[in-house]
Amino acid sequence: MLPYIHVRDLQVGPFTIHPFGLLVTGGTLLGVELAKRRGSKVGLPPDTLMTFIAWMLVGGFIGGHVLDEIFYHPRAVIEQPWSLLYLWAGLSSFGGFIGALTGVALWKFFAMKPNLNLGSLLSFALPSRRAQPVKIMPYADVVLAVFPVAWIFGRLGCTVVHDHPGVIASPNTLLAVAYGLGPVRSYGFFELRFGDTPRYDLGLLEMLFAVLVAVFFSLTWKRRFRVGWYAAVLPLVYAPVRFLLDFLRLDDPAGGDMHYAGLTPGQWACMALFGAGLLVVAGLVRRPVLAH
Repeated sequence: MLPYIHVRDLQVGPFTIHPFGLLVTGGTLLGVELAKRRGSKVGLPPDTLMTFIAWMLVGGFIGGHVLDEIFYHPRAVIEQPWSLLYLWAGLSSFGGFIGALTGVALWKFFAMKPNLNLGSLLSFALPSRRAQPVKIMPYADVVLAVFPVAWIFGRLGCTVVHDHPGVIASPNTLLAVAYGLGPVRSYGFFELRFGDTPRYDLGLLEMLFAVLVAVFFSLTWKRRFRVGWYAAVLPLVYAPVRFLLDFLRLDDPAGGDMHYAGLTPGQWACMALFGAGLLVVAGLVRRPVLAH
């Protein structure tokens, strides 16, 4: 059984640095840097790639919070609808995926162009329809090729804050985490707690899976595939694993995830994601081979 890791918030002057936010930010920056390097190798215009990533990230963070609130905390939305605006107060992975997809779908048809300038300090940019839509798949494939590396940091953040507790596990389970009360060992700003209640930790399990996918993808970066290969493989690999892992989550009455018709929102999204992967596979034969 693994110890329960508790990482304290870091206080830097008047600022409080939360471990989850620090890890997510670090993973995002690393992912952007890796995408830029891969984009330059396959010949994508760097400025266009960065606008793609910007629309993707903005959409991802908005969708991640809004859909998390709607599907995982519907009572809170009914009682405090303005909670949808608290973008820092919670994220869901599939909400982020849907938001990111929405962002890049808008990017395909719109670009941010300066529409009002009130001097060097005050300028505004509004979306303007492109004269010619931009193809999404070459840019999406570059980002998804490196996405599992960034995803490790996101799920590591979930691991250290334990926001996805699972069902009770056998004490002999290798990857069970020691929730509950027990001895504590402190090491500076983090603690190892050896509790008496073994549980699965879904953040930890998905983080380990992300490591496997990241290693596999990194071994393929120098190979030549048709444009869309990563966009096809990642959903087909991730969706079944995530679908099965969600059976280990706590039910809502026990303080876990909401269920709809016996399945979590993530499991319903997994079925849609797997179908999307199959559609991308069907279109691969019509796409060119990506150059390196």
